[in-house]
Amino acid sequence: MPRFRIVDSSSHAEIASGRIGTYGIIRNAPCFIVDAVKSGSYGFVDYGYALEGIALWAAGAGLGSCWLGGTFNRSSVSTSMSLAPDEIVPAIMSIGEPAERRTFIDATMRILAGSRNRKPWSELFFDNQFDIPLVDAGPWTRALEAVRIGPSASNKQPWRMVRTASGNKIAFHLFLHEDRANNTAISGIRIQELDIGIAMRHFEAAALSLGLPGKWTPLETVPVDYKEPLQYFSSWITY
Repeated sequence: MPRFRIVDSSSHAEIASGRIGTYGIIRNAPCFIVDAVKSGSYGFVDYGYALEGIALWAAGAGLGSCWLGGTFNRSSVSTSMSLAPDEIVPAIMSIGEPAERRTFIDATMRILAGSRNRKPWSELFFDNQFDIPLVDAGPWTRALEAVRIGPSASNKQPWRMVRTASGNKIAFHLFLHEDRANNTAISGIRIQELDIGIAMRHFEAAALSLGLPGKWTPLETVPVDYKEPLQYFSSWITY
């Protein structure tokens, strides 16, 4: 499981000295969530799931947050966390009051990342198989929309979900549509697996708030045909 540390900008030397640098992307943040996880199977997914949970909590409290994957001094953060040999810091998160207006740097970064653009439903959600777009999700529409609008590295939106149904038994199967260049852009970090964790957290939080049943369960055999670059991760099982 990931472990987290809150770094207070006003009282920690790491921030005051600039050793946890954000290269001008984040300014005047009162604190950062600095965290570490053991690299290995599902480690990055768990990390994304857990850290996005903090982001959702912050939003509920009226605070702003920002994922930082490639725009912070990773070696300095790793030193401050006293990492074990099998631990890694995939990303950190700033927490604070949202700015009243966007800076030039912020606006530029959002344009470069394509943050205003989101893929349409027909490219993300499918019915029983990958060549049939999901048209009517019924009560699950808002949960899927929570996935669609979620943040992802470079706004790649690499998640894909397939609904299968048999009578009253419904399941949503989550896949990564890997962009290998993006996923391996930072040495040792599977950054798009963080995105899978984010998608899981958004779907779960929306489903639970709507009173919809189910939980995430990795299946040994998924009832959907797929091929690379798709990778299966987990299924939301309602039965």
